[in-house]
Amino acid sequence: MIRWIMVLVFAISLAAQGWGQSLAGQGLPGQNTPGQAAPAEVSKGQTPTAPTVAAKPDAPPPANPEDPLEQFRNFSALMVGTVLPHDEREGHIYRSGNQLRMEGMENRGYFITDLTTFDTYGLSIMGCASMKEPYLRSFPFMLSGHNHKVVRVPAGKDTVDGHPCQVEEATYTGGLAQPWRLRLWEAQDLHGFPVRIEVQHGPNNGVPAVIQYKDVVLGPQDPTLFIFPKDCAELPEPGEKEPAESPKPPLAPPAH
Repeated sequence: MIRWIMVLVFAISLAAQGWGQSLAGQGLPGQNTPGQAAPAEVSKGQTPTAPTVAAKPDAPPPANPEDPLEQFRNFSALMVGTVLPHDEREGHIYRSGNQLRMEGMENRGYFITDLTTFDTYGLSIMGCASMKEPYLRSFPFMLSGHNHKVVRVPAGKDTVDGHPCQVEEATYTGGLAQPWRLRLWEAQDLHGFPVRIEVQHGPNNGVPAVIQYKDVVLGPQDPTLFIFPKDCAELPEPGEKEPAESPKPPLAPPAH
């Protein structure tokens, strides 16, 4: 059985922090149990040949001027790192409204996550599988548009990769299992886009994860990037068991 390894790694790494609890009144699905099947990844540039459907029509998010992430609803970038500490892997990311497209690990295959419902579709040469979990690289933009309470505190100025930045601390609470504290380097020449983010996991201030965005391009994205096959197999909901395989008849004893 082919494993959806990176999704499970993300789920397991956040399970101890109550990531499966509700998000702004919407139940964020719980973690998948190990052993659930999913498609293998594909090389960059390959596209499934199955009939496809476009992503759901976009709807504007709830107005929250305190959220520094909400204004960036259309962009592309090279994402370096993830919400996991010490992760320095790279992958391209594209956002169009509520839809986020992300390259799989090692640049194989890609995932599309709806930031409103957290429905995710993983595509590969083996086909397509869907689940109700946001993909690893959707953080921190998965926090935006859910009417969380956000407290922002200025933290000085700095320069990142040649971008003059306003640095600030943003703490997300309300509808979350725990507070999420982000330190953002907002590039002034990119209308405040956060080119660097340090993530503190919850109230214990553990080892921060570092996420950087390079080659940022703001503006509308190609809608064909957010198309997935209409016959995506749905993974079982958390807690559900996969259908058991039919028992095989015992082998006949060898003839004497």
